[in-house]
Amino acid sequence: MAYDPAGPGNRDEPSPETSLPGEQTTPDPIAEDAGASLDRFSTHIEQPAADAGYPTQGSPFFVDAPSDDPHGDVPASLELAYTSADVGLSDRAYERAIPYERVERRRRGARSRKVARELVETVILALLIFFAVRAVVQNFRVEGASMEPSMHNDQYLLVNKAIFYRLDLGRLNEIVPFLPGDENDGESHLFRAPRRGDIIVFRYPLDPSRDFIKRVIGVPNDVVEIRDEQVIVNGIVLEENYILATSNYTYGPREVPEGMFFVLGDNRRNSFDSHAWGNSCAPEQNCEFVPEENIIGQAWVSYWPFENFGLLPNKNIHAP
Repeated sequence: MAYDPAGPGNRDEPSPETSLPGEQTTPDPIAEDAGASLDRFSTHIEQPAADAGYPTQGSPFFVDAPSDDPHGDVPASLELAYTSADVGLSDRAYERAIPYERVERRRRGARSRKVARELVETVILALLIFFAVRAVVQNFRVEGASMEPSMHNDQYLLVNKAIFYRLDLGRLNEIVPFLPGDENDGESHLFRAPRRGDIIVFRYPLDPSRDFIKRVIGVPNDVVEIRDEQVIVNGIVLEENYILATSNYTYGPREVPEGMFFVLGDNRRNSFDSHAWGNSCAPEQNCEFVPEENIIGQAWVSYWPFENFGLLPNKNIHAP
């Protein structure tokens, strides 16, 4: 028996897209839209942009942005959902679309600059404080036994440099006219001049590279004489309860020149001071006296060894 493909039970049922002979069919709009969307999607998958770079016109990721927008070529939907590698964009486009890393780098740079600026300000402030303190106070070490018993070898001191500061009032009046005084005024001490009994640190007159420490005995215009183991100033025998031993030599009498000072060590028999310096030069050179410009300051505080910590024994010797 021959097979009849058109026989009963063997005919294909008409599909929605086919119709029987002589029948008119109506297109299905839903099916057409679905097919068109599928074709469009397949086209872009199978035929990518030739340059494989930025999205081109017709791409589903393309956004037609104004030309003056620097981020217009990057779709907003890519900011969080995609990376530059996913859509074939350059790294620069990715940075423009997602600027968070650049912002963080800028913040870190700003913090680094702030820390560096604060460090520089701290160093400058520390240097200013150091030089300001150095201009007022300076430390020294005692060498030798010439100031026994008041001070000892290897004892460390702080010297007050400001107490003997001098100001040129005439020149200062030219700079600041409303201050008292006139241009004819000379130099004057800011606090006071050295006086008898002060322990001073000074540059040795015959070798300014060396610093000495002694006690002031004679001030300008004083007449100093040493005899019979006594120191006589302006005819008055000094009562010295701060010395280790009396003087075993003679000196003078000599008048202290203007602007100079006569100094002795408290250990009178073991001190190289004004009474001995005159042997190194002619009398008219006055090399046994200390010029005021050589004076560094007044010995003020002993800070080491710690058992000697305290104010130093500066005296006020009266010899009118």
